[in-house]
Amino acid sequence: MCDEEPLTFLPLTFSQADANACATHLILTLFPHWDPAHLDFIRFTDGITNTLLKCVHKTISLDPVTGAEKVSIDENESALLRAYGKGTSVLIDRGRECQNHFYLALHSLAPPLLARFNNGLIYRFVPGRVTSPADLSLPKVYTAVAKRLGQWHAKIDTKGLMDALDLMGPRRRISPDSGVPELVYDDLAESDEEAFLREGGSINGENEEKEVLEEEKGIKPGESELWLTLQKWIPALPEHSPEEIELKRVLRAELEWIEDSTGLRGLGEIVFGHCDLLSGNVIVLPKKEKRTGFCPADIGSPEDLQVTFIDYEYAIPTERAFDIANHFSEWTGFDCDYNLIPTSPTRRSFIKSYLESFSSFKTTEKTQEVTEEEIEKVMKEVDSFRGIPGFYWGVWGLIQATISQIDFDYAAYADLRLAEYWDWKKAFLNEEREESLRERRWLSL
Repeated sequence: MCDEEPLTFLPLTFSQADANACATHLILTLFPHWDPAHLDFIRFTDGITNTLLKCVHKTISLDPVTGAEKVSIDENESALLRAYGKGTSVLIDRGRECQNHFYLALHSLAPPLLARFNNGLIYRFVPGRVTSPADLSLPKVYTAVAKRLGQWHAKIDTKGLMDALDLMGPRRRISPDSGVPELVYDDLAESDEEAFLREGGSINGENEEKEVLEEEKGIKPGESELWLTLQKWIPALPEHSPEEIELKRVLRAELEWIEDSTGLRGLGEIVFGHCDLLSGNVIVLPKKEKRTGFCPADIGSPEDLQVTFIDYEYAIPTERAFDIANHFSEWTGFDCDYNLIPTSPTRRSFIKSYLESFSSFKTTEKTQEVTEEEIEKVMKEVDSFRGIPGFYWGVWGLIQATISQIDFDYAAYADLRLAEYWDWKKAFLNEEREESLRERRWLSL
């Protein structure tokens, strides 16, 4: 399997300063038979962390009747080039992201991973339409998302995931000068290794800081890593002013309180969570007869709308209630329009479809009907977690505000998300308060 098609490493770095030239060099090193004159790039701008380019190789032919040139593109050959945002290694373990992608691809839940380079990945194109926040509240869309998420959580073994990097086998290193591929069974050459680690990667799945934290906190394969992630993020918060120092102290104390006093850590099923299931990472697949490129197998009848998920940089083993609650929070979009938060009946419908899918993929036996007790249990777990996505992305936004070069108001976004957490905490402690729009919407029937 892996020995036949080893993962390719390109000792090259993508730079925004000369994006097209860098992308061309990367793609032609990977596909030396492509004609540079027929290479084209399409830039996607929905993300607020990374650069994403679709790379297509056009085929030019002459119409036998008119003699006119005809341009065609084989989408099965198209690729996506994903370059990491500057400084994001403080937030994301890039070696782990590569591991996640590879393991998901083994289960046909991610497109084939073609190569990695010093600060990014190249993988096959995923056809379809990116959803909008408004799309997520459409019954046919959220039912499809629920079913695919149930498959994710049921099929991906969190313990097996930890061994995925070892399964990747030898690496194939392609020299950008000679274009000659070379199998590498040991560590990368020192210069490549240093560059890769500098961008937050890990060689053979090793990361000293992560290992120390895991040892200190007793994290084991199959346990939630949500709390470990937050434990790593909070020390990275800025402290250039008295206000920042105080906020960092407060957030550290809040994380300790959540872990020690709420009962959320380890609550319910531990699954492999996407943890970033916003609308931009949900792709509506074309109808079967119009598909080209990577598509996972359909769930349900051919008439049902089908979706797939992209971008696995935040994916970790976590409490399933966090992954579901986080997805519900993403219904509001980056503008945090809380009128779009799903109400209790909508969440129940989503969770029912999710559990039916989870059950069908978890066992080969005849699926039993999901009971009201099972639905109610997950409903309560998700309800308990509803404030944690605000804390998670609030901390993330504060870090991004100091490192990102993307034109997005991360600080204001962090304020909005942390306000969700504070509102939830008041409700959790039964303190007198004026309910926010988000809380009212969440609790509405």
